[in-house]
Parts: sequence; C-alpha cells; structure tokens
Amino acid sequence: MEAYGVTRFTKDVDFLIASSDIAIMSQLLIRAGYEKGVETSIFSRWKHPSMAVDDIDVMYVKPETFEKLLQDCRFLKVGNADLRVPSIPSLISLKLHAMKSNPDRIDKDGRDIADLLKTNPGVLNRSELEALFAKYSCSFYFPQFSHLVS
Repeated sequence: MEAYGVTRFTKDVDFLIASSDIAIMSQLLIRAGYEKGVETSIFSRWKHPSMAVDDIDVMYVKPETFEKLLQDCRFLKVGNADLRVPSIPSLISLKLHAMKSNPDRIDKDGRDIADLLKTNPGVLNRSELEALFAKYSCSFYFPQFSHLVS
C-alpha cells in the first residue's frame, strides 16, 4: 500500500508468495529470528521476540496466480533490495478476494481499496473497477466505491 502513497497504521510487513515457496520463506524467517504464530492454508503470521522488529504476515497464492501478479508488478526500493509490488488493480483484486472469502475483512480491505483509489486517481476507470468487483462476486459493494472513479 505504501508503494502507492497509502500510509497504514499497522505495524507489520506483508509478503505475498507462491505456495510452492512456503518452506523457503519459513526457513528465511526462522533464520532471521522469527517464530510462527498462526498459520492457515493461505496465510501465516510471524513474530520476532524483539519489540523493535515488525511482525510479518505472509499470504500464499497458487504459483500460477503469483506468476500473473508478477506480469504487471512494479519495483520498490527498500534499502538495498528491489521488492516487487502488485499493481493497483492486482492489489484491489486481492482485497476483493479477501472480502469475498472472509466478510470480517470488508471494513479493513474496503478502506484500503478506497484509499488506493483516492490517492491514485485515474488508475482505474468506472467500468474497470466495476468489472473487478463483478469478477470477485462483490458487485453489491461497488456503489460504495463508484464515486471514487470517473
């Protein structure tokens, strides 16, 4: 989100990886001193014993989904690392998928979508955004966001 000018007040770092890379990511985090707190089939949360180090959330997607997300990603320089960040349409798609899968996320992910659209006007037009909402069976929520696009 911060790659697109949206500041969030959560104290964690989010990673999205192909599910085929779970073991590799787990080894890296363990070597860095993290401990796995929660894990589901699509997500894990990692905590570091130091209060000065942010928690890490790792979301898992199918390898073919990950490859699609790479096609229109952008790069973000963080220190010496170049990180890949999903495009705004891809981020919105991920948020809509989360909303559809877990209605408890509607407020949080809905705010993220609104913030992305307000901070990045013109990145999607009305018909493109409406198509994304329809694709993820979230058309019911589209009227709450339609005023943010032209």
